[in-house]
Amino acid sequence: MGGQNHQPTSTITLIAPSAWLSQKLGEGFIAVLEANNRLEDAIMQAVDRRHVEYVAPELPGTARFYLEETVTKLGLSLTKIDEIQSAYDNLLDAAAKENYAGNPLASELKELNLAAEFSGRLVVPEVNRSAWALVENHVSKHNILQTLRWERDQFGALRVPTVELIEVIESCQEVLNKKSAVEFVQCVELNQIPLRQRYARVFSLWNHMQAMFLYSALMMTELFYRTNGLPSLLEDAPVPKQIPSAA
Repeated sequence: MGGQNHQPTSTITLIAPSAWLSQKLGEGFIAVLEANNRLEDAIMQAVDRRHVEYVAPELPGTARFYLEETVTKLGLSLTKIDEIQSAYDNLLDAAAKENYAGNPLASELKELNLAAEFSGRLVVPEVNRSAWALVENHVSKHNILQTLRWERDQFGALRVPTVELIEVIESCQEVLNKKSAVEFVQCVELNQIPLRQRYARVFSLWNHMQAMFLYSALMMTELFYRTNGLPSLLEDAPVPKQIPSAA
């Protein structure tokens, strides 16, 4: 979304690769969320939608089909991790072509105390201090470009947990195929298959990466605004009641 594009100290010449990066991140997280939705479909269908048959009537596929879709969506999220990292490289390449070297205020970032300023206002209900500190330390110490390279590498941590989650889903498929739909649900609900544990790791990592990405975008944008004498993110510009017509 446009609200989390990175804005280095430059003109709008870097905004397209920044938007592309943000879009790839969104697509990756969406794939994980869709995988979970298909898993929920499989569980509901496996128990004949008991108690939800009137609120969730449209499930044309079988439980087996929805488990297959779960694996497909998780596989797509792995592809999106590669695309996210390529999008970082594209942004860095664009910065090199535009002779962008960094933000002159980066080393002063901690002194701005943006975590306290943004918490409860831009970032609600409050800033995740751990994720914020990770990004802030990198920006203040290494400036913008090195921070972007570091962020790119962090997404690699999602690969192994995602593969492990896929393996667990495949175990669920095996139970469903060789035994029954009810036994598949029992394996999940009675913790005989570590599905929730594997999903928790993937979800929490994506949430962590999403938080760091948002914080990085906010920090870099605020530095851009301050360097160029533009209104701060803390200043809400009034929404015009009437959009002026083009001359």
